[in-house]
Order: sequence, then C-alpha cells, then structure tokens
Amino acid sequence: MVYNMVNLQAATSTENLRALEEVKDFCTTDLGRGGKERWTYHMLPEAALDVELHRMSNATSSTSVDSVTFQPCAAYAELNQDRYSIEEWELPGGVWQFTAIYDGHCGHDTVNYVHKRLPSMVRTSLQALLQSAPTTSPKPELVSEVLRNAVRRLDQSICSDLLDFLPHDHLTKMSDVQLNRHVSLRDSEWNTISARCTQGSTVLLALSDPLKKNVWILNLGDSIAVLGSRPLSGQWSATIINSIHNCSNPSESRRIQQEHQSEQACVCDNRVLGYLAPTRALGDTWLKVPSVYTRRAFAPHLQDWLPSRQVAQYASRILTPPYISNLPEVYHHSLDVSQRELFLILSSDGLQDLYDNHDTQLSDQEMADHWVGLVGRHMHSTTDMGSMKSNLALRLLRDAIGGDDTELVSRNLTLEMEDKWMDDITILVQRFQ
Repeated sequence: MVYNMVNLQAATSTENLRALEEVKDFCTTDLGRGGKERWTYHMLPEAALDVELHRMSNATSSTSVDSVTFQPCAAYAELNQDRYSIEEWELPGGVWQFTAIYDGHCGHDTVNYVHKRLPSMVRTSLQALLQSAPTTSPKPELVSEVLRNAVRRLDQSICSDLLDFLPHDHLTKMSDVQLNRHVSLRDSEWNTISARCTQGSTVLLALSDPLKKNVWILNLGDSIAVLGSRPLSGQWSATIINSIHNCSNPSESRRIQQEHQSEQACVCDNRVLGYLAPTRALGDTWLKVPSVYTRRAFAPHLQDWLPSRQVAQYASRILTPPYISNLPEVYHHSLDVSQRELFLILSSDGLQDLYDNHDTQLSDQEMADHWVGLVGRHMHSTTDMGSMKSNLALRLLRDAIGGDDTELVSRNLTLEMEDKWMDDITILVQRFQ
C-alpha cells in the first residue's frame, strides 16, 4: 500500500488571531434542559439587536397599527403559521378598521384560506347591515352577529366542501377500491379539501367604527386581546377582553366534558382528545365529523405529522363529534377617545408562552398590566431610538425575548438549532386616536 504524504504549514500567529476573532462572540447553551447537548448562538452588540429583530419580525407600522410576526428558527422561518390582517374599509358612514390574527396549526392550508376569505366575508356582511340600517351607527349586537356569523359560515364552508365531495352515507357504503377510485379521479380537489379538514386556525379580530366610539373583539381560540386605557391625566390600566379557548381554561374543559359525558378521553393531557390544545378553531374538521372520515379518508394526510398508530388511537376516541367548537365569543366595548388614551394589543399565544417560561411566573392580569405599562410608557417616548421608537409591537416583542438582557435576546435571535425553541409570535398594537 502506498501512502501519500501531505505537508501542511502551521498557521501563522496572524491567522490564529483571525480565527479566534471570528469565534470570540459565539457561545453555547443547554437551554436549561441539562444533559450534555449544547447549541451555539452569536452574541450581538446592542446596536445590532434592534436592527436584526426588526428584520426578522417583518416589523411594519401604519397610521394607527404596529405589527410584528416572528419565528427565529432558521429551519422554520419560512414556515411561520401565523397570519394577520390590517385593513381599512370605506363604508357608509366612514372608514371602519379591521385587524386580525390567525394562528394556524398543523399546516398552512387552513390558515391561508381563513386569511384570504374572512376579511371579505365580514366586510360584505357589514356593508349589507349598514346599507339596511336606518342610521350609520347600527346597534352593537347587530355588528356582533355579523362577526359571529361570518366566522361560523367560513368554518361550515370547509365542512360542506367535505360532505359534498364525500357524503357520510356514501363513505360508509364504499369499498376501499371504490373510495380510492373516487379520490383519485378528483385528486387535486381532494388534496385541498382534506388539507383544510386536517389543519386548523384560531382567529382573534378587532373591528372599530369610523368615530372610534365602538370596538368589537371576536375570539375563537387561544390568542389574547388586551385593552390599555388611561384618563388624560392618570395611570394606565389593562383589561383582558377575551377568555382563552384551551384546556387550561377550566370552563372550557368543563364545557367539553359536559358535552361528552362518560368519555374520559374527551379531555386528557390538557388537550382535546389528547391531541389539540385549542378548544375552538376553524378547520380541524376531522374532530368535528364521524370517525369513519379519519379512519378511511384522512389518515394519509394526518400521517404527515402523526404516526399511523396515533391516528388510529385518536380516531377511536371520536365517539360523539364535534369536539372542537366553531362558536366564537364576541365582546363590545364603548370608547371615548376625547376623555381617554386608548390602545389595543392583539397577540397570538406565542407571546404569552414566552412570559410563562420566565423565572418569575406572572398571572394573566399581571402579564397584561406589564404589557400595557410597557406600551404606555413608550407611546410618547422621546428617548427611544430607531425602530423601537415607532413600532410598539416591536417594543413588546423585544421585552418578551429578553428585554435589556442582551445575551438572552442574542440567544433567542441566533440560536443554531433545527427544532423550534419558541412558538410563532404575532403582535398587533392598535392606537385609537
């Protein structure tokens, strides 16, 4: 055997110094998990942190709304399943403001569908109401009904597409061969329907009238809306507007257990059927229809993220559907912008999760007080610089991922890890002026 010898020159002291310079700002962490595994992150100087956070969160500002949407994991940055809407509608009586956050799960199809369809459905129904009303200031309960009906109709359209394509009585009579033939003949249509039925999206929206005398908040899922207010010469106060629709909410767990009495698995592991954290959502149709759809039709799509054994396990728990509700809760608040400063924070549950992971545990109200105090302090700040001065949602995000702790902020921005270390986060801050 012949060996080829390779002579390598030793690195010069200059090259060694250059190599050390390149890695001097890199650190490692075990994320508090213990064990031997470590992940690398890059310590950024303070001046670079805000610039990088602004870029990574797609921070934008309009006349009255600041927004961010954030997923720092490089492997998932393009897979952020949050969406949001900021729209102004010229309608009878003036300009209405519509803002919304849609938090998708298990894929992009349903959340994209909701993001595309819901605003136009609300606008069309609201316009019809305003045109039929004797005045341009309709009763608040009528606007609430417009919002509630739009959300339910959208969810029913997903289910109707399924039942039109594959009626229950047909499915139960079809052989496997017949079912496969039926699906393959309309493969593209079935892929669209089944994706929307096996994925889901929450929705949290706000609608304000032209004079900013009224705001309506609709919630379906586990996002949160917080209203900040203060007298023109007083202190800020925070009001949590909506209840959270997940199994950590005792009233939601009790509701499901009452609707499915004697089914121990209807809520287990703090999830619906042991599977889904939100108790109300658009889509997730496989948890709203008989289990035969899961066992025979949806299984291939669910297996994209669930082992076949688990699909069968969840299907066996579907006894008396639906388990996920499409009934949103709508809240109306009267506003008086002539006497009070007011702003509204809408956020997906990823923001709450970050505070839940802090060493100091905050109650929901303490967390809301903290957010409102932070935003209130910076609404008229003369010391904030750059993007933080103009975007209040970005200010909240910076606080959540570490605030003044530059090492923690650097870690959350630059961690080199293939799995997500935080949920998707979307924040809208709307100022009422």
